[in-house]
Amino acid sequence: MPLNDDEVIAVIRRLVKAGPMDALPRKQADLAVLLALASSCFTPGRVYREAEINTQLEDWLARFATAQATDHVTFRRLLVDEQILIRDPGGAAYRVSFSRGAAYITDTARHIDPGAVLEDERKQREARKRARAVSSKHE
Repeated sequence: MPLNDDEVIAVIRRLVKAGPMDALPRKQADLAVLLALASSCFTPGRVYREAEINTQLEDWLARFATAQATDHVTFRRLLVDEQILIRDPGGAAYRVSFSRGAAYITDTARHIDPGAVLEDERKQREARKRARAVSSKHE
């Protein structure tokens, strides 16, 4: 059953709890969520050149992952392997298959921005630090 918005956010929060993601998720289910989310970078029905795919993925990954986590080329290959990106036989053009990603996350969850989740997690972490600092001053 596909994960809903809250479940997808929980997965992303877990992946970025300590800061930007610095490695591909070890759990296949977590990786599948990221791959399905990556489909939101692309427009249904549009055909993309490889350079466009690379640029979109590089920008998307930079919002929540370190360069060491994964490069956009590896991520593109994973998307092709999972058939979320369909490559033409010549390898020059790609299109996205939203139906494949729908097996992992709901359509509404597809629009969740991992970068926004990371930023929210940072703000919450800072709030907890401030609360601990205030609490320790009063002890």
